[in-house]
Amino acid sequence: MMKISRRNVLKATSAGVLFGGFGSSTLAATLRNYFPDMEPEEVAKAAKPKEPIGETVNIGFLGALSGPDAGWGLPGLTGNQMFIDQVNSEGGLLVGGTRYPLKMYKFDDEAIGSKALQGAKELVLKNKVKFISAIGGNPADATHPFLNKHKVFYASLIATDIKPDRPYLIAGGDVTPRIDMMRPMYHKMTNPNLKRWAVTSQDDTIGLTAQAWEVGSAIADGWDVVYDKHYALETTDFAPVVTAMLAEKPDVVSMNLSYPDFVIGIIEQLFLQGFKGIISANYIEESSVMTRVPKEYVEGATNSFPLFDDPWWGEPSYQHEFYQQWIARYGEGGPEDVHRPITGIDWDHVIMLDVWAQGCQLAGTFDPDEVLKALRAQPSVPTILGPGPMSGEEMWGIKNMVSPPIPFCEVKDGIKRITAQIRFEDWFEARKKEIIAVVRDKGQMFDQRA
Repeated sequence: MMKISRRNVLKATSAGVLFGGFGSSTLAATLRNYFPDMEPEEVAKAAKPKEPIGETVNIGFLGALSGPDAGWGLPGLTGNQMFIDQVNSEGGLLVGGTRYPLKMYKFDDEAIGSKALQGAKELVLKNKVKFISAIGGNPADATHPFLNKHKVFYASLIATDIKPDRPYLIAGGDVTPRIDMMRPMYHKMTNPNLKRWAVTSQDDTIGLTAQAWEVGSAIADGWDVVYDKHYALETTDFAPVVTAMLAEKPDVVSMNLSYPDFVIGIIEQLFLQGFKGIISANYIEESSVMTRVPKEYVEGATNSFPLFDDPWWGEPSYQHEFYQQWIARYGEGGPEDVHRPITGIDWDHVIMLDVWAQGCQLAGTFDPDEVLKALRAQPSVPTILGPGPMSGEEMWGIKNMVSPPIPFCEVKDGIKRITAQIRFEDWFEARKKEIIAVVRDKGQMFDQRA
């Protein structure tokens, strides 16, 4: 059995990342601090690039900025804005010999499909965006016919949104659902005596699809799945949900892709009802959870989306520089203080924005078909988590998923810390038939969903 250590897992590096890290230039931060009202074109001109400067290219941010899903959306604005300011401080995105300044427009879809469609129309028809950062799920379902028609990229956090009839929907920088598929394996590796797996999440597109992949993977890795159910989106009292799970005497309770606010409610009930086993999830915002339960209770809780001050990354590194600049700008006392700690979502949306930017540079154009062709032609694409190939045909029917290595985190003394980083491809190859059979039995394969 493979032992988890730094010797036998693939560590991500920043080598080859398109812009080399936010620490490579202080101009963006300087301009932002002293000239906060400058337009992107002005910032680009101040950089005095040797290439000509073209028209500003707009990108959109379409996701939940309020409500229980906001923890996956609102923080992402910070990292994207840092990326945009860095690009503009260099004169703009260099595509086909011309520098193009970038500008971001945002829309709060509240994780509601109808509002997402309204936002997509505003961003595309009014703001002329070429790329949209999003969370996905029901909003992806609602917007894809419109975005397909206008050939606008939609970068989902949820790779389960990828389908052949959504040619411009790309994902994978966020490690969902691959982290959910591999968490059962991780727990078996750390403690082979664990046997009973319980999992729950909300009954929306995100929960149904991601949980199907997790359950299939748990079965493939030898777990007894003793609880596999969903709760209503309107749930506010998680006591009955947790009571039902604990009745099955699980060794591990997984919250799959539960919304951040739901995770808090579930963990609070696990504490109140005396669960002593392993807590596992796609994403846990530990600082928020610890407002409800003692720090000691979440010790060892496992999820992903690491912090960039983690010693794992080393110094100097892209991640360390990102953290330092984020703290200086958005941290306590900073010029744009957001009055919260930095999270794993602050960098999460940046990955696919960077991948899209690389594709535009490789193609020498913003034409979406050429951008996709250029990305798929690469052996791997650099990301801030490490290099990843463009893949996904067997899971989603189309090669629109970038697949960087997956970080596994545990809470240590109240702080999330990386314990391993593992590639997905070989693990999936050995288990894919059994996993896909379960997903198909649940009606959640790409060709079974509307």
